[in-house]
Amino acid sequence: MRGRSLVLSLLVVATLWNTGGVLVSLAGAFKATHDPVIHQSPSQEEALVWKSSTDCQRVVKDGGRMAVPVPDTLRVGTWNIRWFPHGSPPDQPEPAAAPTDLEWLTCTLVWMQTDILVVQESLTTVEARTAWDRILTALERHTGQTWQWSVQECGKPDGHHVGTLWNESRVTLSAFQSLWSLNGKATSAHNPCEGGLRPGHYAHVQSQRQPGADFHLIGLHLKSGPTVFAVEARQKALNRIDTAVAPFLEMDEDVIILGDLNTMGAGDRHSQRSELKYLRRKVAKETPGFDVLFPEPRCSHYFRGRGNWLDHVLVAKDMDEIRTRPARVTGYCAVTGCRRIKGDYPLAYQRLSDHCPVVVEIDDRDRD
Repeated sequence: MRGRSLVLSLLVVATLWNTGGVLVSLAGAFKATHDPVIHQSPSQEEALVWKSSTDCQRVVKDGGRMAVPVPDTLRVGTWNIRWFPHGSPPDQPEPAAAPTDLEWLTCTLVWMQTDILVVQESLTTVEARTAWDRILTALERHTGQTWQWSVQECGKPDGHHVGTLWNESRVTLSAFQSLWSLNGKATSAHNPCEGGLRPGHYAHVQSQRQPGADFHLIGLHLKSGPTVFAVEARQKALNRIDTAVAPFLEMDEDVIILGDLNTMGAGDRHSQRSELKYLRRKVAKETPGFDVLFPEPRCSHYFRGRGNWLDHVLVAKDMDEIRTRPARVTGYCAVTGCRRIKGDYPLAYQRLSDHCPVVVEIDDRDRD
């Protein structure tokens, strides 16, 4: 369902309990007492953004951003926000995970300045919808711009869903649909969430700038699991990219597919490298032909202290608007430089996600 419920109008000064149990106002959390000079954050500031909510707010209030905004650039990202907003399965709480820190999450969104963010693992329960409404309100109050959230409706409310957050003052997203063929277990559009898996989450993107960029956007979250069965399910979905994108190519061959592809192999490093190689070779052959953008640094997820590359950005080979190659990884993955984590996980792992955001920049002009 696109947009928000009427609860937004009642949440301009919305408050909620943060993970520490202190009552805070998301809408006023970032109100500055002066007009800061917006600047690109050096590595020291980026580390503070992902150190704690308080440190993130300080950086944002002082004008620090992932990149200085420019009118002719769109920023598109993907982020698996673990079991949003619970932080872990409701019936299987994880010791190293806490409920999503909404105040901190909102601060990171302001800092990253993504115009479009594809999100994995959002629930669609009343609690989850209310949490997104609060985040949207806070973003609007802080940026002075209009934000929207769209999420897949199929599947159980307490299961994983793919959704898209976007700045409507910068881009318009339309023609949403679930691409059943990108769920390896689905057999038709009648049940796109067959087997508890996710279909592709499609939208057409049109920049508000004229003449601005326009392209097809598909969010993915493929089957998880370090097993041969799971690898086969992921490969089956990738084999259907041709079928999924074919209806859109007559309009425009600019396509971006991004999300958590769970390229974890079948339980060992060798099979993981093989799956990554298969991904690159397979999508290169799927019409209209896709490049896999390598991330910098080369991980987007941590498990048992080791960094893994699970989150990907695939772009049509002839899409000239892509500015950033490689894609940029931020979050604690960037702070650690993908080195092995020994001892306690960073606070961002506990209160935000075990994944890190991956961001690309697009030249905001129509080159078709």
